[in-house]
Amino acid sequence: MPLYIHLTIHFVIALLAGYLIGSFFKEKRRGIIFGILGGFFIDLDHVLEYFFVFGPHFNLLYFFESRQFLISEKIILVFHAWEYVPLFLLLAYLLRKWKNVKVAFITLAFAGSLHLVSDVFINGYYFRYYSLIYRYQQEFLAPNLLPSAIYQKNLDYKEELGI
Repeated sequence: MPLYIHLTIHFVIALLAGYLIGSFFKEKRRGIIFGILGGFFIDLDHVLEYFFVFGPHFNLLYFFESRQFLISEKIILVFHAWEYVPLFLLLAYLLRKWKNVKVAFITLAFAGSLHLVSDVFINGYYFRYYSLIYRYQQEFLAPNLLPSAIYQKNLDYKEELGI
């Protein structure tokens, strides 16, 4: 799937998630802001991953080719993790007397969950792939994390790019 479609799906889902939670709590603006943060800007960890591999030298083509993953053979993705969902919900509960904070954390949890679920289906990865603990246990290594057919596609793509 082309990246612009993938990102558009995430943006629309994030916007809807934020709108729904915001409407429920009569905080539409806050819901939309935190929906976009939790459901769209979660993908900023792809940029972080790029800088982990290449340092401060940014090449847009390399980024769009996902060379950071192909070269490092690691997949860290610090924001793509189910573990944040119960943490955000716990924080929402503990800080429930501050409605704005509660709405923010519930929205982050909901939008983030929808992002991860959509990634499972769009990317064809397992649900456990989006666990930071699981990725850590697998030493963040792509061959340990990815389904074999997808990993083979990565190897073929890597060869095609001459990496």
